[in-house]
Amino acid sequence: MLPSMTNYADAWLWIKLDTKGNIHDQNVIIQTGELHDLALVLTTLGGLEAWAKTVGRHGPTEGTNGWVWRARWLEIQHLAPWLSPCANGAPTARLLHVSAYPRISEEAIGWLDRLPDFVIGRDENLSTVFLNKAAHDAHDGLLIEQLTRGAPEFDEAQPPAELHVLDRGGKPRIFQRRTIQAPPSAALNDFILAHEITAIKALEHALSDNERLMRTLIDATPDFIVIKDAQGHWLLANESALNFCHLQDIAWWGKTDEELAAATHPMYRATFARYGATDLRAWETRRLVRTMDTLPLPGGRTRVFDTLKLPLFEPDGRRKVLIIIGRDVTERQEAQEKYQNLANQDELTGLLSRRCFQLEAQRWIDELKREKSSQTLALVMFDLDYFRSVNDSYGHARGDRLLQEMAHRLQHECTAEQILIARMGGDEFALLLPADNTKANLDALGAQIKDITARPFVIDGVSIFTSASTGIVLWPDQGQAINEMLHQADSAMYEAKELGRNSHAIFSPQIAEQQNWRSDLLTALRSGLTEKRFHLVYQVQQNANSLAITGVEALLRWTPSRPNLAARPDQFVPLLEQSGLIIEVGSWVLHEACRQAAVWWQQIDEPISVAVNISSVQLHSPCFVDRIRSALSESGINPALLELELTESSLVIEPAKAAATLAEIKALGVKLALDDFGTGYSSLNYLTRFSFDRLKIDQCFVRDIFVDPKDLEIVKAIIAMGHALGLEVVAEGVETVDERDLLEGLGCDSFQGYLVGRPGKPEEISSMLGVGLL
Repeated sequence: MLPSMTNYADAWLWIKLDTKGNIHDQNVIIQTGELHDLALVLTTLGGLEAWAKTVGRHGPTEGTNGWVWRARWLEIQHLAPWLSPCANGAPTARLLHVSAYPRISEEAIGWLDRLPDFVIGRDENLSTVFLNKAAHDAHDGLLIEQLTRGAPEFDEAQPPAELHVLDRGGKPRIFQRRTIQAPPSAALNDFILAHEITAIKALEHALSDNERLMRTLIDATPDFIVIKDAQGHWLLANESALNFCHLQDIAWWGKTDEELAAATHPMYRATFARYGATDLRAWETRRLVRTMDTLPLPGGRTRVFDTLKLPLFEPDGRRKVLIIIGRDVTERQEAQEKYQNLANQDELTGLLSRRCFQLEAQRWIDELKREKSSQTLALVMFDLDYFRSVNDSYGHARGDRLLQEMAHRLQHECTAEQILIARMGGDEFALLLPADNTKANLDALGAQIKDITARPFVIDGVSIFTSASTGIVLWPDQGQAINEMLHQADSAMYEAKELGRNSHAIFSPQIAEQQNWRSDLLTALRSGLTEKRFHLVYQVQQNANSLAITGVEALLRWTPSRPNLAARPDQFVPLLEQSGLIIEVGSWVLHEACRQAAVWWQQIDEPISVAVNISSVQLHSPCFVDRIRSALSESGINPALLELELTESSLVIEPAKAAATLAEIKALGVKLALDDFGTGYSSLNYLTRFSFDRLKIDQCFVRDIFVDPKDLEIVKAIIAMGHALGLEVVAEGVETVDERDLLEGLGCDSFQGYLVGRPGKPEEISSMLGVGLL
């Protein structure tokens, strides 16, 4: 067992061997410190294969109590020239050196772990047995193997080696490697220190190429760059500057603008003169100067340059250099002018854009205010009725042509001395012009717009008819600012639509009040379902042959929260459609109507069909068919008892999509009816395109059937056409026995109107169902 020592102990010994090479005696020649019980060391050595060699070493080897020992030995014959005859007389003897050191401390190992460089420890066989934290955290065995491969043992004369390796990700890395001797107490042979210099090498390479890269960068930029000294001599110019000034073949370095002007084409002399003047301005102001220069080119062309000139000064205030950077902004300037025109002008029609119209109109109004003029202005705003159907029926290209033709008519037929005409967007137009503040004059403006739109638009040989709904507001009687007037004109235009379209309305406080009422009503309608303010009434339909009530039409009604919000269906239903609320409310109507049909079936044991009105918004909503399925499933009624009534106007929008939806509905077994027949467009087209079961004659034809012979002929034609197509024909608005008898004689299949029964709640009409009245 090694003795307890402070820091170091060693001993030189003669070792005597027997004939088998085993140790049988030892003699200490010299000793430093105290080595006790060398028997443990000698026993260990005797069991080593290396001990059989005449020259050898062992260790460093862990001992006890945190010590490390190592040994070296040599046979006597290797020392013969230096030994006395006595010593040399023992050929089986060996010279042995044993040393002991304290084991390296944990603090020292921690110091190695704090190094950012890789530290790799090797044993006497040059095998890797230690990695510090930096090397261990790399988790890259391939990298460690490359760093240790071929590393020599410690040699003070060996300079650090530069090693190029690849890490496990294939990334090239450069290390500076050196080998240092391990302290004896480390139980290691040596340490390999690997210091990464990848970034340093990259920086050295970049710095070595800096001048070339900077020159390449300067020449690659499309901006022209010139640097002049304090006297105006050119010190640097990139390719763009040389090309623009045609100096490629001229020795320009060290020349002034005047000297270069004399050496190049005469047309560039004005350019050099201009630059000389702005150079002086930059020096005098001692700050960055920016100019926009239009410079000539051959052929009479010009280019526009945005030029920056930055003067730099010595610490004592003397001029140093002038840096000039110029950017060609010709295309940008042209684009800005183009975009400015686009901002002021509607691209499709060439009329003023909405924004430009607002600016110019407000400028006109402000000018009249400053002059305290007595002149009045009329703002006329209109849009084309059912323009969407024009796009759907004739295509967007023809729709655009129609808008262009409308703009042409406005420009050539509205001949006021001073006028602003704009396309506000879509199919909406606006005019601002002087006008008398009389109703007759304003009515004349409305009539003029009506006349302009009434004439057919012939596009690609096709005659397209349209009309306009027009709103008119007067300045300064109503609005004071253009934004306010536009809002008022829009309200008046909406009022014109309420009047039946193809008309005009002049803004008044009453219209504003009506608009506010509609806004309040819409707010109340939004919570109508949750507050249960909707309910259904039913109007019976009488079969012409049996006079039995076999069907009803479900009609939506509204119970207001306040008396002032009372509204008829023709008032609140359009608001539901415009706001999109009709989708949820319409779904409720479907479920409620089907539920009531199921109740009647249980009560009277007879099938009573129920008709539900469907708007175009519902028809084109993605969830419409699923909501029908849900209503049928929840009620459990036969699908044939549900009839959906659609108007021609709902089929105008995206007719192909409408046809696909109706085909899906028909596949469910639900019946379809075309309501208000004869009041829309292309009625025959819809009868042949869609699979309807019933045709409903609008009450406007029934009302005057005894007064207007034309209405009688129309009713006859509708009944005949419906029967020819295999459709049942229902007459609406039947109020007298004479009307019913006449319609029955003409072949009408069913009647609906006040003669048969007014709309009522389910309990009010239940007694009539399934019973012949006469």
